[in-house]
Amino acid sequence: MPRPKDLVKALILPATFTLGALAEGGVTATQLLRALVVLAVLELLIYPARYQWNDVRGFVADQQHPAKRSRGRLPGPVERGRARIGASCAVAVLRLVATGAVALLLPGLRLGGLLATLTLGVFGVAIAYEAIRSAATGRATQVPPPVRPLLVLLWIVVGAGYVIRGATGLALAVDLGRPPALAVATVVTLWAFGIAFVTSRWALEALAFARADDGHLVWTARAEHAREHLLALARWLPTRVPAGDLPPGADGDVSDWAALRRRTRVSAPWNLAVLVAGTAAAVTGRLLAGTASAGELALSAAVGGLAALAVVLVPRGRVPAVLVGAAVLAGVLLLRGTPRPELAVLPWLAVVGAHVHFSAQRPSSVGRLADRIGALVRAVSVPVARAVVGRATWDGAVRREARER
Repeated sequence: MPRPKDLVKALILPATFTLGALAEGGVTATQLLRALVVLAVLELLIYPARYQWNDVRGFVADQQHPAKRSRGRLPGPVERGRARIGASCAVAVLRLVATGAVALLLPGLRLGGLLATLTLGVFGVAIAYEAIRSAATGRATQVPPPVRPLLVLLWIVVGAGYVIRGATGLALAVDLGRPPALAVATVVTLWAFGIAFVTSRWALEALAFARADDGHLVWTARAEHAREHLLALARWLPTRVPAGDLPPGADGDVSDWAALRRRTRVSAPWNLAVLVAGTAAAVTGRLLAGTASAGELALSAAVGGLAALAVVLVPRGRVPAVLVGAAVLAGVLLLRGTPRPELAVLPWLAVVGAHVHFSAQRPSSVGRLADRIGALVRAVSVPVARAVVGRATWDGAVRREARER
């Protein structure tokens, strides 16, 4: 299963589907079944196939990453690249074949068009991402590298995948075209949230190339690492690591440094993106709650944007700031006579609250949920696998290869 540490993204579709169900006052059993099937296909078949393609393209660079053993990428070494790549490509193709089989085997759910659209959408974004990344990385040696237009374009493109996940979940419960503004607000919210999520995580991942020396960050990266899209974000990280931010005995290791808990410049890509996401999320919520005039939408946008800005500017009280911001937005909507103000505030609360949670992580804690689930899966699957292949093969080949990695 590629990208085990990105398992949290699978929560986006059910979250938006639930939001749509609340807006509609409930869903039918068929709608629920369609959502569950689409979730399984998207997260277990389509996206893993896309991630496998990404792993194949980045195979050589991934073998040189300082944290290659814990990143969940296609394993090395480079000398076994042909076998690794061949096996991964074969599994990716089988995943896409299985996607088509699901549509054929469940004709009553009418999933053919939707799954085809999702596959084309995911791989369309992937093609754009891979082309831009290839052109934008693998050249610079300084840290941070200059912010070139292609890097900015790459940071923007990564948000499209979150639109695919989130808009699909919402569309399975509500008609996004009624009113048309709902579709626009939803796309802007999810796209901006995706940019905030990815760029903040990439900024943390960039710390794998840094150490703290007398409180200052010292960077070590080479052009062949091809990580300019991460390292360019380092310019918005704090330049000093306060002594109290690292555990005793860290000895310069910054993998346990929650760098984004401290105030970063408003101009940082993740901060700009969450301001846009908070503004659009307030509009999305107002439209889900019922019809609204242009003035009401403008008021929701203004309050949502200002509340998101307050969260960005408060470095050590962001959770209370989120709660206060949600209360203020709900209060304004209530005073305006908005129907179901508690529903209208949910998109803003979810988007800004999620950003606060993920930006408080440390590099070492990213994907911890996936690690726990993976440990549980291994505890169940390893005895079964050993029984299937036989103890001699398991001990002599499988376990030995795992140790070599």
